[in-house]
Amino acid sequence: MSIYETDIWRVGIIKAPMETVIYEGINHIHWLREEPAFQFLADPFGLHQDGKFYIFAESYDYRDRHGRIEVVILDEALRLLDRALVLEEPWHLSYPMMIKDQGQIYMLPEAYKSGKTTLYKAKRFPYQWEPVSEFTFPEVAIDPSIFFYNRLWWIFYTPANSGYSRQSVLSIAFSENLMGPWQIHPQNPVRITPSSSRPGGNVVVTDSEVLLPTQDCTMTYGGGLSFLKITCLTPHKFEAHIVKRLKANNVNFGSYSHGIHTFSALGNYTLIDAKKMDQSMFQRLKIDALYHTRKKVDVFT
Repeated sequence: MSIYETDIWRVGIIKAPMETVIYEGINHIHWLREEPAFQFLADPFGLHQDGKFYIFAESYDYRDRHGRIEVVILDEALRLLDRALVLEEPWHLSYPMMIKDQGQIYMLPEAYKSGKTTLYKAKRFPYQWEPVSEFTFPEVAIDPSIFFYNRLWWIFYTPANSGYSRQSVLSIAFSENLMGPWQIHPQNPVRITPSSSRPGGNVVVTDSEVLLPTQDCTMTYGGGLSFLKITCLTPHKFEAHIVKRLKANNVNFGSYSHGIHTFSALGNYTLIDAKKMDQSMFQRLKIDALYHTRKKVDVFT
C-alpha cells in the first residue's frame, strides 16, 4: 500500500534580526498556534509599526486547495490582537511580499495561476487591498522577492515554466521605479540548481553585503534554506555564492523538522515557516470529501 504525505506548515518568530540568525543560528522561536485540520499558514512576511507586528501569510485549506492571504496582528509581547482574511482571488495566492515606497504600503503576492504578476496597494491597512493598474511586469513570477539597491528596484523570482524550473531557476528584473517599466536581466537565468535558486524571503541589505534566502529543494520541496551572498549585482552582471545553509532538522523544531522555505523580516525579529509531513492527511481528506459530497467539495481538483 502506498503512503501519501502532505505538507503542513507553521509560522514562527525568532527574536533576532535576519542577519544575526543567518550567521549565528536560531536560539529561541515563538510559534504561532497550530491551524485546524486540513489547514496551515505559510510564507510569512511582516511589518512592525505603531507598536504592533503585522504578519501576512498564505492561508491554505487542503479541502479546496486554494491559498488566500491573512493577516495576524500581535502586540509587542507577541499576544494576538486580531486575525483576518485580507486578500482573496479566484486563483491561488501565496508569498505576500511587503513593500514600502513613498509613504505607501504595497503587497506583491505570488499569483502565477492568474497568468500575471499583480501588485496591490493598501487601501485601508492592513485589511483592504486593491490592484495597482499602472504596475506591469514582463513575466509571470513565482515567489517574487523585491528590494531597492543602488538606486534601482530589483525583483528576484522563479519563472512559471515547467515543474523543474519552478524549484530550480533564478531570474532577475530591474527598474528605476516600482511601477516599471521592468527590464529582464540579460544574464537570465542567473542560476539553475534546485539547491539555491527559488527565492525564499526578504533580501538582506547591509553596508557590507546583500544576502538572498533561497529554497533548498534537492531532497524535498522547501527542505531548507540556502543563503546567497550577492557579490555583483548590476543591470549587466550577477554573481553570487552560498555562505550559509539552514535546515529544520538541525534545530529543535520538534515534529516540524521536515523543511523551512520562508525567511523574512519582522522589524528587528525574523519570521520563518517550518513543515511537518502528515501521512494520515491523505486518507482523512478522502473521508472528508465523501462526507461533504452534498456540498460539492472536490478535494482533488
